[in-house]
Parts: sequence; C-alpha cells; structure tokens
Amino acid sequence: MSEDTWTGIRERVLRLAEHPGAGQVFGAQGHGFRLGPVMREEELLSLEAALGSELPAPYRGFLLRVGSGGAGPHYGLMTPVASDGGWRWTGVGLAFPAQSTPAEFAGQPFVAPALQDELDTLDAEEPEKDAFADEEAFRHAYTAWDARYDELCDAQEAGAVFLSEQGCGYASLLVTTGPHRGTVWDDLRPMDRGIEPTGYDFAHWYLSWLERTEQQLALTSSASTPPPGT
Repeated sequence: MSEDTWTGIRERVLRLAEHPGAGQVFGAQGHGFRLGPVMREEELLSLEAALGSELPAPYRGFLLRVGSGGAGPHYGLMTPVASDGGWRWTGVGLAFPAQSTPAEFAGQPFVAPALQDELDTLDAEEPEKDAFADEEAFRHAYTAWDARYDELCDAQEAGAVFLSEQGCGYASLLVTTGPHRGTVWDDLRPMDRGIEPTGYDFAHWYLSWLERTEQQLALTSSASTPPPGT
C-alpha cells in the first residue's frame, strides 16, 4: 500500500460535516462525520502486542494518519481503546456502535468459513418436538443443540474486529489473522447467510465509501441549488 493512500483523507472526511446535506447520508446520525484523533506509533505497538500480530497495513495507516475511529461506512468505525482490562474496540463517539471486540479475541485464528459448513449441518439437525417421546427428552436435546449452535456462532467471530454496525444486527468485520487477514467481511447471520467476504481490503472499503458520499452530496447540492436566472 502506498504511503500516499491516506494523504488528505482526514480533511476530506471532516469537510463533509460542513455540507448542508450531510445529515441525509445514511449512517451520518451515528457518527456525524466526526473522527477520533490519530493514534501514536507507541499506542499501535501496544495494541499489536495485545493482538499478537501486526495490524493489516491499510488499517494501520488509517489509524496513524486519518483517525482512531468515527466517520466511516454505515454507522461509523469502532475505536481501539486501552483500559484496565486491556485493548478493545469500542464505540467511542458513535450513536449506534457495533459489538465490542477484545484485542486478544481478535488475535485468535479466523475460521468463520470452515465453521459455517458445520453450522449449516447443525441447522439441518435442529431437534423437532414430534421426534421425541416426551417433553423432557425434547428439551434436553434442544438445549444441547442450542448450546452447540451458540458456541459455533461465537467462534465464528474470532480473528476479526467488529468494525462497523450496519443496522438491524448486520455488521462489517475486519479480519486480523490468517490468509484472509486485512479483508472486510459482512456479518449476514441475521438473514442466515453467515459471515461472508466483501472482496475488499480496508482501504478500498473505506475510500469507496468516502467517494460515494462525496458524490451523493455533490448531487444533493446540485439538486437543491436553483439554476442561474431562476
């Protein structure tokens, strides 16, 4: 990734807040086009020590040159914060934050694709009441099935950061370990589609949002401005 990728991006994002149509952009009510302060190198090193590996380069550059979190796709970016309990991504300054992610959990292996196959199989094996002789046997079987299902769902989240809340339970995740490291995935489990790749890395994902937003506000501006002579 070129060092120039993030040049001027902070200024472009903050400038959006001054546009009269900024409030019409989806997600703006969540982040207000505000950005947290950039992070210092020593902070990133401490975060990476807790994570157990380096952050993906595009995201690392963003934290150093654009901001720690705030304005971004959907309802805005979660922010890595150090506390007595260690580093975790939290919804600092966001009205609608995503799920918080501890750095240690984000440092575990990312195995969501493999687990999805097991979840699909388990889903097809959901106990049905009519198949059991009595209520107690059904409850026992269903409790065990449900516990295993929840266990697999939780394990799908390892090795990634909940980066942005999309609304209605959907979220964007940044994978931080393994062969998919640095890519953004969509959590589509509310519609029973699992956690799926977007095909983009963090820089493409973020800059595409910025360009779309700038284009939308340019269109808003031209549509609301009367033609000359009217």
